[in-house]
Amino acid sequence: MKNNTRIMVVDDHVMLLCGLSLLLNAEGDFEVVARASDAEEALEKAQASKPDIILLDITLQKTSGLDLIEELLVLVPQTRIIMLTMHDNPHYMEKALQRGAKGFVLKKGLEEDLLYAVHSVMRGEVYIHPSLLKTYIPDSGKSQIPDIDRDRARWDILSDREQEVLALVARGYTSKEIGEHCLLSEKTVATYRSRGMAKLDIEKRSDLVRLAMRLDKMS
Repeated sequence: MKNNTRIMVVDDHVMLLCGLSLLLNAEGDFEVVARASDAEEALEKAQASKPDIILLDITLQKTSGLDLIEELLVLVPQTRIIMLTMHDNPHYMEKALQRGAKGFVLKKGLEEDLLYAVHSVMRGEVYIHPSLLKTYIPDSGKSQIPDIDRDRARWDILSDREQEVLALVARGYTSKEIGEHCLLSEKTVATYRSRGMAKLDIEKRSDLVRLAMRLDKMS
């Protein structure tokens, strides 16, 4: 029997705390095992419950969630932390990742992104909201990094499955054909395609084809 992903939610807004718990528990493979509204409670409950994932709000009443990351990881080093925030501030994102967080999710559009983020982080990936990826990858207008290295950096941010799907898209396969090849539903293929394209900051298949050709992903 498959074990559920055990999650702790840390947020000082009671309505959001309850709403996230309902959303996650409704998924079937997630289980909210603890909830906390401040730093002291978060540290205590994390140590007691040892969750797989902690969803941690950046802005708490008495402290910053950023300051809690390292303390939590000392207590529960195997736990993966995903930050939640209203602010699409790249400085916050970089600081969170530097301190050990594995994900950075914006509260706008939370329902859609959060479930994907949790699944991604549990697979060992780092999740960054697509709108912030352009700040995390060297800007082609300012960077001295060679073009091919920038292309590889963009591609490497994709998950293995996103890379697989987009490489097949670039080669001209349909969503149905990709689904049959990867044993995925067409809807799931569409999700990987759209999120991968967003991460790469491209909209047209022709741009994807050019990128794949540069990276030798067309063979």
